[in-house]
Amino acid sequence: MAELRLSPLPRKVGLTGFVGLLGIIVLMLVLPSLLVHANLTKPETRKLVAQLDRELFGKVLTEQEAADEQVMKAAANRILAAASAQGGSAPVLSDAQQQLAADLNERMSAGQGALWIASLLLMACFFLIVSLRITGKPFGLLVNERNLMDLSRFQTVLWTIVLLSAYYTAASLRIYGLPDSVEALNVALDWHLWALMGISFTSLVATPLIHMNKQAKTVADDEAAKLQPAAVAGSDGILNVRPNFEGASWTDLFKGDELKDAAYVDIAKLQMFFFTLVAALSYAALLLQMFGSRAPGAITEFPAVSEGLLALLGLSHAGYLTSKSIDRTKSA
Repeated sequence: MAELRLSPLPRKVGLTGFVGLLGIIVLMLVLPSLLVHANLTKPETRKLVAQLDRELFGKVLTEQEAADEQVMKAAANRILAAASAQGGSAPVLSDAQQQLAADLNERMSAGQGALWIASLLLMACFFLIVSLRITGKPFGLLVNERNLMDLSRFQTVLWTIVLLSAYYTAASLRIYGLPDSVEALNVALDWHLWALMGISFTSLVATPLIHMNKQAKTVADDEAAKLQPAAVAGSDGILNVRPNFEGASWTDLFKGDELKDAAYVDIAKLQMFFFTLVAALSYAALLLQMFGSRAPGAITEFPAVSEGLLALLGLSHAGYLTSKSIDRTKSA
């Protein structure tokens, strides 16, 4: 059986860890406001806003109004909304005005992609610090009760960090970038994203249920004779167990779960790892493009996930869970 990790834990969240976590939270709160303020107060941005507001709406901004951040927010969002509107009562922009509006959008969205990457890294550091202080290992949050790194934990943590950091970045940019923050949290998420997270959590929940069935079984005597005695003695049913937490390794993500296949590559795990990694990186690229090309007021929805990608991930997870449910070690 695996060595149980009983209280007290090897490392508690002391002053250093607390200060680190607090520093991460402060940075995540401060960085979006600093970026929006920097983009709004640039002389080039003020000049573009004043020119377009005068030409499109007949409003002449005074020096005092141009120095007022709330006035600038309202004017910039009004201009960009008019530039993206089609027909109706919206003013018709000339080619030159469209180009100026595009320049304004570029200046208003400057640095947003880097801000999201910073938020993602800060959130990842938060996870790692908590894991380090509780388990003694920065990636200990990926280790399951059998002292093995778990693939379902990895992909759940990955999607959580990518999507949660992106939503926070979008919401915080809208909070500081809109003149009225009432609609700041109104960022639409495509239903395919919810389905993707549902698939991820299904694997996280289903894996222990499948393992419970295998833990209740006993290795057959003739099968045990073919295996390492130490491995059989320390097993959890027909599941392989590492004797100590410190021995958890990244290679566990790609190995079989049972005594018989623990030393072999599990193709279903390898496939799901790459499906998850490619999907996460591809969607991260879409998010990076969104943050780099839209001013805060224009970030109203996340990029859609294609049904084809969702189907591939669903099939990969189904194959992974089906493969996991099949016994490879003969039981009594």
